[in-house]
Amino acid sequence: MSPITLAIEVVLAIMLAACLFYFWRLDRRLAALRTGQDGVLRAAAELAQATVQAENAVRALRMTAQEAGRDLQARINDAKGTAERLGLGAGRLRSGADVAPLRGRM
Repeated sequence: MSPITLAIEVVLAIMLAACLFYFWRLDRRLAALRTGQDGVLRAAAELAQATVQAENAVRALRMTAQEAGRDLQARINDAKGTAERLGLGAGRLRSGADVAPLRGRM
């Protein structure tokens, strides 16, 4: 075997060893990534579940707000009816301050 052939084979062996080292590191990183993906998938499932729970909570809040709105509107309507019966609507009743100047003119 000639010295040039031997040198080329040594260089190729060193390059092969370097490739094996980098492939080994790549394999470790890929294995870590695969393991991490399980965590990502679990986190995505938890996020989806939390989203569903949040949507349900928003629906419940919306229904509660609608019921409260209906109750408030019923109370407003009752108050308007009571005010009309008492003569408190649209400036019909004058306050004592409004009546006093009129008495002085009489």
